[in-house]
Amino acid sequence: MKPRERLLALGPEALTDGELVAILIRTGRAGKGVVELSEELVAGCGGLSALFDRKVESLLTVKGLGKAKAATLAAVMELSRRYYESQLKLRENRFTSPKEVYAFLRGYLPVDGSERFYALFLDSQGALIEFEQMFRGNHSAAPVFISEILKKALKLEAASIIVAHNHPSGNLSPSREDLLITKKLNQACRLMELVLRDHLIFSPAGFISLAEREELGGEAYE
Repeated sequence: MKPRERLLALGPEALTDGELVAILIRTGRAGKGVVELSEELVAGCGGLSALFDRKVESLLTVKGLGKAKAATLAAVMELSRRYYESQLKLRENRFTSPKEVYAFLRGYLPVDGSERFYALFLDSQGALIEFEQMFRGNHSAAPVFISEILKKALKLEAASIIVAHNHPSGNLSPSREDLLITKKLNQACRLMELVLRDHLIFSPAGFISLAEREELGGEAYE
């Protein structure tokens, strides 16, 4: 049974990642069927999330895709990102869990292997005022200037913030520097009568929440 027929008969949840991608790209290439090509594509990228983090220029370098298939995949990736953003708006821009923050951030995960530091500025009701990439680093670290985060929060009249950064290595364990920055930012926020709700460390493979690890205390997502 072909992937499209399996989807109609069993539902999309019954299909593998490769089969779902096969429905999107529709055809294979010489000597390779569409399902085999799709499964190799997903595996070669390191998984579905890594595939969806690739830019269209990167997809064009994959043998067997071509412009039409690469454009289709890029369109689906962008639709997924916009879906999460729209879902957030439907909930009045409120994040109720670290999982929701991660779903939002994944659309901004860099594909160049660099580390980025992001901040989400929230109002007194916990609704998102503004999202910004604050700092960008190399493959090992991004410089973080707490004063710049606080300056932005005061300018926006934010009541609380959530910060996050990615680990290009994929290792989600917080470093001593991560914990130190979190501690300093939390202390500085309290002095400014701001609430640091969370600090997420994330990669294509997943995330950890320092609020869930009780590194912050306070309101978190209440």
